[in-house]
Amino acid sequence: MLKKIDGDQGKPPFDIFFVRKTGEDQWSRVELFSEDLRSITYDGPATVNAEGNMIYFNRNYSPNDRKARSNKVGIFSTELIDGKWTNIQPFVHNNPAYNLFHPALSYDGKRLVFSSDMPGGTGGFDLYVSKFENGRWSVPVNLGPDINTRGHEIYSVFHENGRLYFSTNQLAGVGGYDIFYTEEINGSWAVPVNLAEPLNSRRNDASYITDGDYTHGFLTSNRNRRTNSIYEFKLDIPTFDSCKVQEFNDYCFTFFEVGTIDIDTTSYMYEWRIGETAKIRAKEADYCFTGPGNYIIQLNVIDLLTGEILFNQASYDLTISDIEQVYITCPDTILVNQVIDLSGANTNLEDFQPDRFYWDLGDYTYVTGSSQTHRYYKPGIYTIRLGVTNTPEKPEDLKKSCSYRNVVVLP
Repeated sequence: MLKKIDGDQGKPPFDIFFVRKTGEDQWSRVELFSEDLRSITYDGPATVNAEGNMIYFNRNYSPNDRKARSNKVGIFSTELIDGKWTNIQPFVHNNPAYNLFHPALSYDGKRLVFSSDMPGGTGGFDLYVSKFENGRWSVPVNLGPDINTRGHEIYSVFHENGRLYFSTNQLAGVGGYDIFYTEEINGSWAVPVNLAEPLNSRRNDASYITDGDYTHGFLTSNRNRRTNSIYEFKLDIPTFDSCKVQEFNDYCFTFFEVGTIDIDTTSYMYEWRIGETAKIRAKEADYCFTGPGNYIIQLNVIDLLTGEILFNQASYDLTISDIEQVYITCPDTILVNQVIDLSGANTNLEDFQPDRFYWDLGDYTYVTGSSQTHRYYKPGIYTIRLGVTNTPEKPEDLKKSCSYRNVVVLP
């Protein structure tokens, strides 16, 4: 979408344009998408089906009347036939009394989400969905109070896996309009998740489009200018080829001494002294330490009448060390939408001191930093990966390591 000024009227209509990628960071000149889809008022935004032969796009209800007193916007469709975009048809639920903005078609072509100020909504512009059933589009249904607010929900985009991205100026976020995502699960829309920085900015961000594995895409933003621009983003993290399953540090031990005899029928008793404070009267003792460290372990024989030590049966030093690995601290099992804390602070590596942390949270969320908070919006088993590196002075001095573990998310 680009804006141009019409020389005759001095008004800025919208047309649908496109560019072609010609190199790694190079693009062709901007071209008009099709004369067949051009009117003298507003055309676009647009959404294309997976086959590339059907477009749903916005257009004024009176596309050739600039002077119309009330010329709201509806959704129209067009088909690619013999290389031409033709058979332009209005969406069956268009109504000149209100707007239907920003259509988003699901990858399977069975759901159409759009923004509208039709009566009965929650705020200014709400998101609605219409489903293609039995050869026709169903009556639009409001996405509900978890999605729609007293403000505006606009610029919806479907990802191929079913996630719905949109922008809103009311849900808690980073700036003005922030990008969120949700997904329809068992007939209900999940509580929206904010994309956070740097994808969201202190200003307005929208129209988030990404590839299948969420590593490359585009969005629009006015973060650096007064008008919206298109921004390209790429996931920029090191490759971790050998990510190992995380082992869990075990600080629990059973202490016993070979050669002890049964003295339970006497007035004497074995007593284990573990560290500085713990005392356990038994021939065998189970004990869990709080963490790594150096501990003195003693087995004494005591007089039950006086409590005094008769003699020391055994004494030795015990050193407990954490397993050398990247360590992810987080719960094993959580609930949907439960906010959890994640930390890599207990990472224990001898080769280098990690100072860069790269998280893959298993739901196409990639973040950095030694600690994070996160929530999962649908049940499942998620694999969390944490990769760490040093900060080398030379590229050949880069060192890295990686671990992963699973988290179970319950409904």
